[in-house]
Amino acid sequence: MNRRIHGSILLAASVAAVTFAPFTAAPAFAAAPFKAPEVTFEVTAPGTVTATLHNTNDRGQCWAEAGVGPEKNHVFFGEGKLESLAQPGQTIKTSLTGLEPGSTITARGGCADTTPAGGYELGAPVDIVVTPAAKPPTGSFGG
Repeated sequence: MNRRIHGSILLAASVAAVTFAPFTAAPAFAAAPFKAPEVTFEVTAPGTVTATLHNTNDRGQCWAEAGVGPEKNHVFFGEGKLESLAQPGQTIKTSLTGLEPGSTITARGGCADTTPAGGYELGAPVDIVVTPAAKPPTGSFGG
């Protein structure tokens, strides 16, 4: 027994297969590149360095950190408190106090991507000379 399949039935079956096939689409946009923060450091008082930190990312948190002392011990500006973290689009000021006057610290900013993609970016290190304490007055007017 020989059966013939008409062309119209074959065409209808093909269209149905294409129409009901699973549909997948690429994401509408890729995530923006993740970057280190924009950060400046300034000696604001004897033994104090202040970081102005801007998180330009649309995700994650940014901080300022430094290597302090002869061993370059790692410390965070603002003692690692939550308010010392710049959220997406935020600019903050945070300080590191109690530094040895006349010493040099090595500071930088960093950002951590808190999404499932993860990762982090660190800025270039900057050496900062901590201003020595002011000399006490001598009582002389130089007369």
